Amino acid sequence: MAKETNAQRKARLIRLIHIGKNEIKMPESEYRTLIANVSQGKTSSKLLNMAQLETVLRHMKAQGFQVAVTTTNGQVSQQDQSAQQRKIRSLWLELHEMGVVRSPAESALNAYCVKYGGENWQNDVITMRDLIERLKRWKARFE
Repeated sequence: MAKETNAQRKARLIRLIHIGKNEIKMPESEYRTLIANVSQGKTSSKLLNMAQLETVLRHMKAQGFQVAVTTTNGQVSQQDQSAQQRKIRSLWLELHEMGVVRSPAESALNAYCVKYGGENWQNDVITMRDLIERLKRWKARFE
C-alpha cells in the first residue's frame, strides 16, 4: 500500500471532520466556533493545518464521534468495539490459531456472525452473547 501524502492525509481528516459533524449532530454555529477557536479565527476546515485538523477531530471524538475503518473488502468495522465484539473477535482468532477456522479475516468473521446471528448481530446484545457461547462450544470441541 502506498504511503499517504500530506495532501491526502489532510483531505482524509477534513472528510472525517465533516462526517463527525454530521454524526454527532453538531450545529453549524458550534462547528464554526470550534474551527475559529482552534485556528485563531479561520472559518473553514480547508484553511486549517494538520495539527489544527487533528485537534478538531480529537474534540469531536470527545463529543462521541467514532471513526469507522473500512476494510479492504469494503466492509466497515468500528475501531471502538464493544467488549462483546472484542470477545467474539478474540475467540475467532483463537479458533484460527487452532486450525479450526481457515480465515482470520474480518469478512469471514462477519459472514459467520451474519449466518448465525442475523444481519444486525452487532446491534443486539443477546445475539452477541449467543455468538460468544456458540464460539466457545466450537472451541471446546477441538481442545
